[in-house]
Amino acid sequence: MELHKSTQMVDMIYNLLEKDHPMVHMRMEEKNQPEDKVEFAKDMAESMKSWGGIGLSANQVGFPYRMFVMGDANNYMSCYNPKITVESDVMVPMDEGCLTYPGLFVRIYRPDRISVEFEDENGELHQDDLEGLMCRVFQHEMDHMEGIDFTSRAKKIHLDIAKRKLKRGKLKLKRAHGKDMLAQAS
Repeated sequence: MELHKSTQMVDMIYNLLEKDHPMVHMRMEEKNQPEDKVEFAKDMAESMKSWGGIGLSANQVGFPYRMFVMGDANNYMSCYNPKITVESDVMVPMDEGCLTYPGLFVRIYRPDRISVEFEDENGELHQDDLEGLMCRVFQHEMDHMEGIDFTSRAKKIHLDIAKRKLKRGKLKLKRAHGKDMLAQAS
């Protein structure tokens, strides 16, 4: 799998949609593609980094494309028309967050290994096997492509625990700073 070095600062930072926006819950179709895939991928990567994420799907920022980026501050990959072709039967838990839900981290069970296919911004087809964090992020972003909210994958008890932790964290911030810091960030 090829990761791209992000070397150029791009000024286009996309705003995140609210969690109840219809586009966040819609399945994205393959036929919808940006005019300039290379530039869009760069803008998506800069937006992801700006929002402090390690994955960002186009529909989270208001574009009806079947595309997401994933990576870190220095390296990222863009995935157009992604597919999961094989999933492991071994399910592993991990606390997941989502830029659409700032501060909420929920225990989610997902396959520990997957095989994937996707096109990069140049139209080149990639096939790869993923495990670990990249496997997790790919699956999370694929859910966005299908209009699936990650909280719907959580067991009720884990979602309730996560919501209580978020509420307690907001109260601590409010007491410490006299305002709701997470509300301002979202």
